[in-house]
Amino acid sequence: MKILNKKISTKNFPFIIAEIGINHNGILSNAFKMIDHAVNAKCDAVKFQTINVKQLMIKNTPLANYQRKTKFNSMNDLINKYNLNHLDFIKIKNYCKSKKIIFLSTPFDIESAIFLNKINVPAFKISSTDNDNIFLIETIKKFKKPIILSTGMTKINELKKILKTIKFERDKLAILHCISDYPTDVSHSKLGSIDQIKKLGYQVGFSDHTIGTVAAAAAVTKGAVIVEKHITLSKNMEGPDHQASLECKELSKFVKDLHDLKKSIGDNRNSISLNENNTKKIAKKSIYFSKNLKKNHKIKKDDLIALRPRLNGVSPIDYIKIIGKRLKTSVKVESIFDFKKIK
Repeated sequence: MKILNKKISTKNFPFIIAEIGINHNGILSNAFKMIDHAVNAKCDAVKFQTINVKQLMIKNTPLANYQRKTKFNSMNDLINKYNLNHLDFIKIKNYCKSKKIIFLSTPFDIESAIFLNKINVPAFKISSTDNDNIFLIETIKKFKKPIILSTGMTKINELKKILKTIKFERDKLAILHCISDYPTDVSHSKLGSIDQIKKLGYQVGFSDHTIGTVAAAAAVTKGAVIVEKHITLSKNMEGPDHQASLECKELSKFVKDLHDLKKSIGDNRNSISLNENNTKKIAKKSIYFSKNLKKNHKIKKDDLIALRPRLNGVSPIDYIKIIGKRLKTSVKVESIFDFKKIK
C-alpha cells in the first residue's frame, strides 16, 4: 500500500502515525504544536478525528467507562467541547502540507467522510467503532483511496465477516490490531492477533493504546508495518485520551527506537556484513599444520590444528577432506593449510 510518497511495506521502516485525535482539546494552536512535535520526531503522518456530532450519536449518549473521569455528563457534551470545525481542518491540512507531513483524519460519519475527500485527504482511517458500519465504509470505498481499518472490540470471526461482506481492495487495505481500552494494560495487548490478521492476506499494523513503547516495539517484531500512537502535550490535560497517550517530548525517542528496532531485525543469515566478515578473518580459526612435514607426507589428523587467524584459510569443519592426502611440498609448523599444497 502507498500513501502519497510513502510506500508501506515490511521492507521499509514502519509507517508511524501520531494520533492527535481530539487531544488538541478543541484549540487550533494546540493542534499546530502537536504537528510540529510529530514533524521533529520524524513521524510519517498525523491523524485527527472529524465528527458531525448530530450524525454520530443520539442525544444524551452516555459516556464510556474511560470517559467518566471527565467533567462531562454525556458523550455529546464531550465531543462538542473538543471538536474542530471544517475551516479548522482546512487550516490543519494546509499546515501539514507546509511542514511536509501527511495529514489524516478519521471520519465518524458520512458527511465528515465526504468533506475529507473534498479536501483531498490521501487515505482514510476507519475507527474500531465503525469497522462494521457498512453505510460509512461503502461511502469511503467510492473514493478509491487507501483504507486503514482498526479492529478494536472485534473478534477474528467478526473481522472475517466484515471482510467477506464489504470486499475491500486487497492492495488498498491495511488492518490495525487494536484494543479499545484507554489505557490498555500491556498484558492485555493480545499481539498474537497480528499473526491471525496476517493470515488473512492483508498488511497489518498496530493501534497502540498502552502506556509506554514496549507493545509497539513488539508489534513491529511481529510484522506490523503501521504503528499508530496517541500523543499529547501533557498527560495532565483535561480530556479522556491524554492518559493513554505518549507525551510529545517522548515522541522522538519512540520513533527512533522503532526505526532502530526495524534495523536490528535486518536480513536473514544468508549473508554476513562487511564488518562481520572483517572480524571473521581474524577471530575465526583455520586449519594450520601442527608440525614440520616433508614432501609426500601422508596427512594424518594430528598433523593439523585449528588456529587463529582465519584469513582466507580452510574451516576446521572441512578437515576430513585433507586426511590421507599427500603433500606436494614440505611445510613448516603453524603454516596455514591450502589445498594447493596437497596432491
